[in-house]
Amino acid sequence: MEKSNTPIIFDKNTVEFVTVAAEFCGFLERVNETKRRTFVDTALKLLPLLYLKASLLPQGERIDEFDPETFVTEGDYERVRCAIAALMGEKDDYLDVFLDDMAYSDTPIKQNISENLADIYQPLKDFICVYQLGFDQTMNDALVICREHFAEFWGQRLVNVMRALHEVRYSKQTDTDEEAEDDAYASSPFAEDEGYSEDDLYEGLEAGEDDGSGDRWE
Repeated sequence: MEKSNTPIIFDKNTVEFVTVAAEFCGFLERVNETKRRTFVDTALKLLPLLYLKASLLPQGERIDEFDPETFVTEGDYERVRCAIAALMGEKDDYLDVFLDDMAYSDTPIKQNISENLADIYQPLKDFICVYQLGFDQTMNDALVICREHFAEFWGQRLVNVMRALHEVRYSKQTDTDEEAEDDAYASSPFAEDEGYSEDDLYEGLEAGEDDGSGDRWE
């Protein structure tokens, strides 16, 4: 089979990953506009899709010696983390055993859903911002770095926080103030009756730009 000469930054799997990553970042930046039930439901649909698309990213090699520019400040990170923490309330905390620190502990370590999601948001937002600049060389290096960080760091954060969100979503203890959210969930772009399909992933970076989320940090 003849090897494709398409640069990795324009590979089909890259385009799909970029779109899902942009949607995920925009979703977290709009957390103040939703309720806990809807947020958890949507996160549990986006996160496995994000993991799948990241796992399919093509391998590549860096071109430049120096890392691409980063865009997410400590303030940006904290705004996302605090907004999620406020929404999750008492359900933000969970116990985890899949951490490097567990080598020195016999008991699970307390983690936060908000911090885990912000830890995923930061590298993805930096990656998306580099892609929006449109320079092939830095796009290539940002993609390679993002793939490496997925394997080494945020991929594990993703699967850890999914377990915690699953517990919140399917716990028998249901908050009475969330029982009336079915209508809000039905309007989600990920609800089954909306006809959402994987074809929608080909909209590219415009999906992340058109919602105005890029202006949120300015």
